[in-house]
Amino acid sequence: MPRSRTLTGRSIRVDRPCWQPLIDLVGLDLVDWFMWMDALELSDGTRVHAYKHRATRRYFHLAEDGRTFAFIPSYTYAEISRGEAIEEAFDGWETTLPEPDGPAPGALARLRAGAASQEIS
Repeated sequence: MPRSRTLTGRSIRVDRPCWQPLIDLVGLDLVDWFMWMDALELSDGTRVHAYKHRATRRYFHLAEDGRTFAFIPSYTYAEISRGEAIEEAFDGWETTLPEPDGPAPGALARLRAGAASQEIS
């Protein structure tokens, strides 16, 4: 997918972490694998939350409206597809520690399949 226009962003202060965008994307079986890291406001007013995967150390940058973004160094962001964001955040998880366990492998397979079917339609 070609990169969309880029937007600059800045960290903003929030009272508490916002988990809903991540829960909406990955579901309850995978949310515990992430740490909330930061809240950002993009130059167009979009509020984005950064979540870091505990094993892969890779990020999701998720808008409160469900859109997904890629971080480009120096506080710049570009909207990307959900599939791209999922692959970026989970890349290499199967070969890292801690490995996915319990319901996580099945949940990740369903998440990837769902993202792939959305991109086809």
